Parts: sequence; structure tokens; C-alpha cells
Amino acid sequence: LKTPLTSIIGYADMLNTVDMTEEERSEAYYYIYSQGKRLESLSHKLLELAEVDQNPIKTKAISTKELEENIKTTMRPVFEKKKIKYKITMEKGWLHADKDLILSVFYNLLDNAVKAVEEGGTVKLSGVRLANDSYEIKVSDNGRGIPEEEISRITEAFYMVDKSRSRKEGGAGIGMALCQKIISLHNAEMHIHSKIGEGCVVQLLFPKPQEEV
Repeated sequence: LKTPLTSIIGYADMLNTVDMTEEERSEAYYYIYSQGKRLESLSHKLLELAEVDQNPIKTKAISTKELEENIKTTMRPVFEKKKIKYKITMEKGWLHADKDLILSVFYNLLDNAVKAVEEGGTVKLSGVRLANDSYEIKVSDNGRGIPEEEISRITEAFYMVDKSRSRKEGGAGIGMALCQKIISLHNAEMHIHSKIGEGCVVQLLFPKPQEEV
């Protein structure tokens, strides 16, 4: 929820403080509206996750290029606020997913990466279609990294590696637990690789689409 909010605040601030052309203003208004609608939709779906066993999620084919454009638009104010170098690239392909929920996973992982790097650090999201038509997405950063003994626990609800830093940044320790749940609901896998002082890589593996796209 925080990442779309940051995007809304960022574009609203631009409207208030930066001289913009009519086209740029129109674009900013559109992003604010679209992110507001996404928050509305996502809030309902997050509530439904509590009853997901009774109400399975509904997935449909989503173009990875559409997701790439969405992520770039939403995350740009977040990256620029901290002066972060970033690269978002997704090879053409398809995911069978709930769009709002899967985007919330990408937002959360990128937001965590932003928090892990210092000003001027690097954050990347890359997607490639594998030989068996499954799809791999990696979110990586060159930040402070995660202690090896902590990696297996960061998907536990309310678990925080750096409690004082997480609270300062407004974290509650539920983001990665939600990511794990959403990924599992998509029959996908999440693997975390990290070394202290070298950064972190989160690997997502999505199965081959069940039907032709």
C-alpha cells in the first residue's frame, strides 16, 4: 500500500512545485488517479486474502511488458526521491496472475531494495522467459545485505531483520510474509540470496502458463 501512496504523493508534489507542460500535468493527474484506483482495488483484495481458502484468487494472462511499464511509472518517484540508479526490464512473455496482487509483490520487493541501499545505490528488476516457458523475475540491489542466518525467517509475519531501522521507515514486518503468501497462491516460488555488504537478490519463478496465450 505504501508504494502506490508514495507515487501519488510524488506526482502531487510535482504538480505543486514544478513548472510542467499541459501534457505533463495531464499525465501526472492520470497517474494519481490510476494509483488511487489501484489502492482501492488492492485494499479489497488484501482483506480477501484472509479467506483465500474459501475464495481462491482469479488469474488471467498478463503481458510482462504491461507490468514493466506499470512498475516504471509507479516506482519512478520512489527511486528519484532517494536518487537511486534503477533498471526495470522484462522480456516479452506472459504471467497468469491477479494483476493487483502480483504488482503489490513487485512494489514491496523494490521498496525493500530501495531501503537497503544508500543514496546513489543501484536497484534492478529483470524478467526473462526460460527454456521451459516458465518465467523468472529477479529483484536485486547492492545494499547492506541480509545475514545468512536471518534469510529463512524474513517471510515470517512481523519478523524484522533490523527492527529499529524498519520502525523508523514505517515498516511492520508483514510485507515479505504477504509476498510469500501471494507467490504461493500463484503456484510460484520465491528464493532469497544475500551476503552482508554485497546486497540481495530475490528470485521469483512462475510456472509455464496453463493455457496458450
